[in-house]
Amino acid sequence: RRSSDLRSRLAETSRRDLGIGLIGYGFMGRAHSVAWTTVGQVFELGMSPVRRAICGRDEKRTTAVAEAFGWAAVETDWRALIAREDVQVIDICTPGSSHAEIAIAALRAGKHVLCEKPLANTLAEAEQMAEAAAEAAQHGQVAMVGFNYRRVPALALARSLIADGRL
Repeated sequence: RRSSDLRSRLAETSRRDLGIGLIGYGFMGRAHSVAWTTVGQVFELGMSPVRRAICGRDEKRTTAVAEAFGWAAVETDWRALIAREDVQVIDICTPGSSHAEIAIAALRAGKHVLCEKPLANTLAEAEQMAEAAAEAAQHGQVAMVGFNYRRVPALALARSLIADGRL
């Protein structure tokens, strides 16, 4: 889906503040932390993303990242993060092997989901995630994968080379 469509659907929420829950504190968790901090400077959102909680299994490391990037709270169990009423968006920045379980649980709990790439480790997992996202969309939830390489010129060239039979 186009990002403007996603922003419109998210803007339909009745909340001015949009509570963000981030799962993962490694490189991508840090990158997403910066993004949540600055997104309002780049896009007109119609709401304010609020960094409610970051989740990681190692409490000490997660707390350090929370303090460095302004997360209000720390969770060590992703299920507890999903259960939080002050969180409307679950941002998944964990290893790919955990994406399907977390994303499907978050969607079933009524949360919007941003899942970092790779979406899943198997086609079956990706299909289950797509089914859960389609069902959740009927209730106004948004689900997307953070695949920012889709429009990279090198990929467009590769696609063109394949389509022309040159590769």
